[in-house]
Amino acid sequence: FAGYLFSWVLIGLDPRPAPVSQPLRLITLLGAMAFHAFFGVALLAGSTLLAGDYFGRLDLTWGPNLLADQRLAGGIAWGIGDVPAILVAVILAIEWSREDDREARRLDRAADRDGDAQLAAYNAMLARLAGKPPDADEATGQRRTGE
Repeated sequence: FAGYLFSWVLIGLDPRPAPVSQPLRLITLLGAMAFHAFFGVALLAGSTLLAGDYFGRLDLTWGPNLLADQRLAGGIAWGIGDVPAILVAVILAIEWSREDDREARRLDRAADRDGDAQLAAYNAMLARLAGKPPDADEATGQRRTGE
């Protein structure tokens, strides 16, 4: 359930109270991947049983000894724990690309509506900074033809 909630925050399509930016989602995923890898290696290489008193009192007679079982769990966590995270990373990359495409189309439509006024204002500002009078075409946002 915790993994589902984590994935929903990263790649869920349902609306959220506060949307999370794509770079922050990727950083969160990479942090979780590093934690899972570290946790798996720590369990795999550990020589001390976690919660040994508790599991020792269970007096389990079946299965491997508790330390071997813990090391097996560490190997599983390290070996296959990042497979779902890599799938989520691929989905994040696809979503990010689609979001960028939508934003580019939106900006292109806005530029077509106002004659690319933002670019003309930027060029006029650069001309002022360079100490040149702005070109009439740049100030009005009109493009020259025949050059």
